[in-house]
Amino acid sequence: MFKRLAKWGFEIDLYTARLKDGWPPREEIDGINVIRSPKTYGNFITKDGFRDISQVLEFTMWVLMRLMRDREYDLIEANHCPILPAMISWIRSKLGKTPVTMTFHEVWHAEWYRYVPRLIYAPIGILLERALARLPDVSIAVSEFTARRLVELLGMKDSWIVVIPNGVDLKFIERVRVGRERQKIVYVGRLNPHKKVEWLLDAFKMLKAEFPEAKLEIIGDGPMRMKYVSYAERIGVRDVFFRGAVSDEEIVRSLKSSYVYVLPSIREGQSITTLEAMASGTPQVVVEADGSGAARLVAESWSGICVKPNPRAICEGIKRLMLDEEAWRAMSLNGYAYVSRMDWDNVAERHRELYESLARR
Repeated sequence: MFKRLAKWGFEIDLYTARLKDGWPPREEIDGINVIRSPKTYGNFITKDGFRDISQVLEFTMWVLMRLMRDREYDLIEANHCPILPAMISWIRSKLGKTPVTMTFHEVWHAEWYRYVPRLIYAPIGILLERALARLPDVSIAVSEFTARRLVELLGMKDSWIVVIPNGVDLKFIERVRVGRERQKIVYVGRLNPHKKVEWLLDAFKMLKAEFPEAKLEIIGDGPMRMKYVSYAERIGVRDVFFRGAVSDEEIVRSLKSSYVYVLPSIREGQSITTLEAMASGTPQVVVEADGSGAARLVAESWSGICVKPNPRAICEGIKRLMLDEEAWRAMSLNGYAYVSRMDWDNVAERHRELYESLARR
């Protein structure tokens, strides 16, 4: 989205964390001034998959120092997570009388109790999230599902929220040509605890009893990767390929060559990979959970199957798509029709209208 705004004449400074030692502290990428932290961080995640608070605090102080020292801005846009850097952005916006927008990709609320290493931290997380929801001039929710949770769970007013979805690069996806493999299943995403990839591995083992030629690709990296690899070995499931982090083109090739995309995650504000699966013509199996906007997305688009959050239900959902060619074709067409209005060009245009109106104000 920022790439497109830069082409339209916006000057954009992007403050972000350095994740690799080889990345320079400052460079221009597609017209965006990317400014990275001096220190290299490990995605702010501990080896157990939890948020590393000490790293977040370090990064927050660096953001504050840079925002206080660098030039004045017409508008500040902050990602809602991690929470502390977003709060610092709000402080800077008040000092400079600059409007601030925050993009909320999801709402955690009770999910804090599943995420934190010690339950005593969960109420603190909930309080900080509720406080953050009261700070921006405008909150950008990536889905109606997230917008509703902001109001119902965090007490945000409807008038503070603008819904602008995430998008897909339709032209890029359409350029990738690859054949479809009838018994190939794919997962794309971070390997974090709430993604519940172990359910998918259990479901795939059940599926192999009836579809011995089936294979599963797991694309993505994260703190749970080696645990999932070990789990797959322990339950003795074959034909599972952990590909790690791959290029955008490889993601699209895998989505377009697969017959079914599976997202067992119990917490998604919207799910960009589900949109990319739709754009690739690949029906989806997603689980129904209170914190999953992906299930609402699939139900609304009629592009896949929503199932109960357990391995047996996931297995049955995959089987239905593999056995019912007519339903598979209908869901493939439904998904593409739904996502065709969510190209990043359209999404960026909606951001431009919002940002320009706030800057004029």
